[in-house]
Amino acid sequence: MKRAKNLLVIILIAILIAGCTNKKTATSKKSPSDTPQAEKVNGKYDPPIEMTFAVGRVDSDVNFPDGQTTKDNQWTRKVEEELGIKLDVTLAMKSGDEYNQKLNALIVTNDLPDLFTVYGGAINQVDQIVEADIAEDLTEAFDKYASPLVKQLLPDEALEPLKRNGKLYFLPALQDPAEEGFMTWIRSDWMKKLNLPEPKTFQDVIAIAEAFKAMNPDQNYGFEAGTADWNMYSLSGLFSAYHAYPNAWLKDADGNLVNGTIQPEMKDALKSLQDLKKKGLIHQEWTVSDDGERAREDLINGKVGIHFGQWWAPEWPLQLVKDSDPDSEWKAYPFMSVDDKPALHLQQTVQVNSFYVLKKGFPHPEAFFDMVNLVAEHYWGETAVADPPASELWKIAPADVQLWGKNIVFQESIEDAFKSEDTSKLRPTELQLYERIEDYQDGNNDNWGVALEYGVDGSLGLYGEFTRNNLWINNEFYGAPTSSMTTKQANLDKLFLETFIDIVNGADINKFDSFVEQWKKQGGDQITKEVNEWYKSK
Repeated sequence: MKRAKNLLVIILIAILIAGCTNKKTATSKKSPSDTPQAEKVNGKYDPPIEMTFAVGRVDSDVNFPDGQTTKDNQWTRKVEEELGIKLDVTLAMKSGDEYNQKLNALIVTNDLPDLFTVYGGAINQVDQIVEADIAEDLTEAFDKYASPLVKQLLPDEALEPLKRNGKLYFLPALQDPAEEGFMTWIRSDWMKKLNLPEPKTFQDVIAIAEAFKAMNPDQNYGFEAGTADWNMYSLSGLFSAYHAYPNAWLKDADGNLVNGTIQPEMKDALKSLQDLKKKGLIHQEWTVSDDGERAREDLINGKVGIHFGQWWAPEWPLQLVKDSDPDSEWKAYPFMSVDDKPALHLQQTVQVNSFYVLKKGFPHPEAFFDMVNLVAEHYWGETAVADPPASELWKIAPADVQLWGKNIVFQESIEDAFKSEDTSKLRPTELQLYERIEDYQDGNNDNWGVALEYGVDGSLGLYGEFTRNNLWINNEFYGAPTSSMTTKQANLDKLFLETFIDIVNGADINKFDSFVEQWKKQGGDQITKEVNEWYKSK
């Protein structure tokens, strides 16, 4: 659920481009899989073929049943028993950073496994990996060997942005961008205690924060806020209230892309944030403390009652609040606006969690799609089965082919089942979630978060409301970093963060205007030009 930030692109750009100067084609070493006489008998290779596999990150969320390990588990057994493919897991690390470093070294030495995983942000690496001639062209193999179910799960419109020169070099683990949208989480038990009405505007949200602070003025401060981890301790709800979308590339009235960081709406949002700090509604040291950890601790200790988070916030970090205070309750709301213009929820135009690369020259590309088809059928086909509860064994499968918007679909199905009292139509995974919600209803608070996400009126249901009411706004840029981004973006980010912190801490709000001028002169205008060239050419 907690998705890895992909740092590999930072290291790989230099390595991969340098490797291109030799123009050597990366080909697989001779291996037992390179056996021309291997043939299929009843859908199974006889004799078996071998495939080496870098599965990637196997973190603490993966809970192996007794007798299973990273190298010997339900997936290595299943593909050998049903397909005649001996899957040799050669690289698996506990963290994404460790894995990326190891994979990096294998790329340099051209000692890559037959199949390997590259993690989130992968779409930014497509051009480098293709240029380095590492990846097998999967276009023909996908058309020929992917099952109808796989093609349904990975339709052309989802794959098209990933193609280069009309060719498919990667099988992506796609995610519906809608499932990444943030929402406003508020302590509903405190609202009930204070007899506060449901918020309708962002001014109402601020009033709720003021009431929460007044309840315990020496401890509470209303809004959770942090700068160390923008994904988890985000202020996106505040920015959206003022129609500001920092770091996003937005389409303007003329159809061009502009950077949300320098738009006039940002000035109003920063002024509001400055005012909130003056009122004590955010932590007074939040811009200088180790606020990622501090913000989480304050949340758990009941010092804040408003959190901008995603649909899965109830399982983490809000479940930690529930564990600390069993009486605590939270409710999710859409973002609210300061005026009559709706506050929108930012989403990525294309969201790729990871992708699977088949090393160029591997002699049996059809074997990869045999495994892809098997994984898809296991989770989404007519014969679908559920993995052991909370095992997350899908993370070690030789492919991650997901139902588009799967969690939204799950919540809708589970809500229907509760309302109709009929579970006969639930998929195996949905039935597991349904039973966990029943377990919570029977008094087990360990499943409180799951109930708040997937149950009746669960947080995932809000995404349907966002769609029906046109409450999405897209980050339109999803290409590889432009040439100026690689040399100037880090400095621009630093410039923005310094300005942001200064203004929140009381600097003249007009400092934002000088920041915009500096941003443009120090590379922002050139990056904008390059982004629009990409946008018009895609």
